Amino acid sequence: MSDAAAPVTIQTPAHHSEPALTYDQGLRATPSWWRGAVAIIALIAMFFTMSFIFGAIAIGIDLATGEYTIEQLASGVTTLTPALMAGNNLALASLLPIAMLLQWALFNVRPRWLTSVQGTFRWRWLGRLALIIVPVWVIYVAITVLLPGDASPVTMSGTVIAMLIIVIVTTPLQSAGEEFGARGLIQRSVGSWFRSPIAAFVVSTVVSAGLFALAHAAADPWLIAYYLVFGASMSLAARGTGGLEAPVLIHATNNVLLLIPTALMSQTDQIFNRGAGVGSAWMLIPMALCIAAALVSTWWGRRNGVVSRAALPPQPVRAVRTAPPMPEDVRPVD
Repeated sequence: MSDAAAPVTIQTPAHHSEPALTYDQGLRATPSWWRGAVAIIALIAMFFTMSFIFGAIAIGIDLATGEYTIEQLASGVTTLTPALMAGNNLALASLLPIAMLLQWALFNVRPRWLTSVQGTFRWRWLGRLALIIVPVWVIYVAITVLLPGDASPVTMSGTVIAMLIIVIVTTPLQSAGEEFGARGLIQRSVGSWFRSPIAAFVVSTVVSAGLFALAHAAADPWLIAYYLVFGASMSLAARGTGGLEAPVLIHATNNVLLLIPTALMSQTDQIFNRGAGVGSAWMLIPMALCIAAALVSTWWGRRNGVVSRAALPPQPVRAVRTAPPMPEDVRPVD
């Protein structure tokens, strides 16, 4: 018989004795400060890597199809093409699996527990919430589009159709990726540093909303305020409903419904214009809408019996090595 230690698989005990926690404290099982710091830094670094990869592919497609020349690219005289739009959305969508895997690697919590406190993406709950969120956003976007001076003629071309398809297909994935990254991994990483539920939520919301606003690189004060309020509202929705279903739905509904008209009017490139002077007091309306959506999601979740608090998720099985029993003939004699 070999004298090597034999591996034995055991299950780490579940935390049944601990109080039920909100979504933002779901990584308290392993609260080492360095885990959260490494998770945030790694998420940002991997996003830039994916942005470079998808951006390079999109530029290669545009150069091959003659959307612009190398000279125009070098001078910065380009527009937002369907390929660039797809590359941007897919890079952001990649945050979803990246965030899940980083949670698993650094916190020893399986990927599915990033979705909600119940360890699953609750599709039925998302459908019920959509009955309220989607109609309200349709009315909001319709009013926005029909404002005097904002509407442009709808033109149908191959480029417009391609942009429309990319918006409808990839924008929900982009929105989900941002939520799993910002309200998922970043918020929960920071929340794991604090024992106090209030401190965990407040500080993690400030950090996640701040990084979310910073990532949009807005130079206009109204736009900066909007992104901060949007991020904080999604954090409130995640906490109030115990998962990312509400933030993903609100984010995806907002982005898709706002981008469809811009695609039809060939104005999609304007969404990246975030310079000074672009925003105005009009931004107070979408800010109020985001806050209302978070509050309504929390209320509607309670009415539908959605679980918003739960014990910490069970730790995955891990292997430990134990020495094998000694043979009878070599055991010491009493």
